[in-house]
Amino acid sequence: MTTALSQPTVLLPVEVDEATTPPGALIDLLGPHRVVVLGYGTVPDQTPTEQYEAEFGDAARERTDAIVDEFEGQNDVVSTVVFTRNRSQTVDRVAEEYGVDAVVTPGEVDNAVDDILVPIKGDPNIVRLVEFTGRLLENSQVTVTVFHVADSDADEARAEFLLRGACDKLRELGVDPDRIGWKQERSGSAAKTIAATAEEYDLLVVGESEPSLRRRILGGVTGRISDRTNRPTLVVRRR
Repeated sequence: MTTALSQPTVLLPVEVDEATTPPGALIDLLGPHRVVVLGYGTVPDQTPTEQYEAEFGDAARERTDAIVDEFEGQNDVVSTVVFTRNRSQTVDRVAEEYGVDAVVTPGEVDNAVDDILVPIKGDPNIVRLVEFTGRLLENSQVTVTVFHVADSDADEARAEFLLRGACDKLRELGVDPDRIGWKQERSGSAAKTIAATAEEYDLLVVGESEPSLRRRILGGVTGRISDRTNRPTLVVRRR
């Protein structure tokens, strides 16, 4: 069973041990929504967590605050800093604690987020996936393409119904019809085809295929997509 989505909450994990900053175009897109910036440091196996935090805690908090400052003037941004040996478990826990709707996986954006690809399949998360996409596109001119990779004639016929229904829902949510499109391809490897298609877009929005983000991060179709593309991905959680 799914629950209705109002204003989205997005978790943005940031590796505080690295000197990278999320793309400005992604920050601009997420800014009107509630954002939780998770600054996390990876603790070496032989180092006590308390010792590592004592040594690097101030720098980690400063780095996380700098990311929050990138959202200056935006609606609602909070932050937390965690030192951990297991990134995926930490992301899962913080996502649950803050009740987030989607989690960002890192990637590159050339100049601006102009076109979003939303791969869909017939799972219970499709309603939340489409609702999240509609809310994400509020106050923007970003275009969206809903996409399906079929593996049989029956799947292809059923997918067209799903794709058209997703487009209808986006229109109901107030997205201009001129900004909505759909397409599908036939392939034996959904992950490979989606990853290749993603290179034509600025951002992916995908549904969580497993009930745990840990499982999503470590494996499954979504994980294989993330491994094959350098585009950022928003993974919409099951609720």
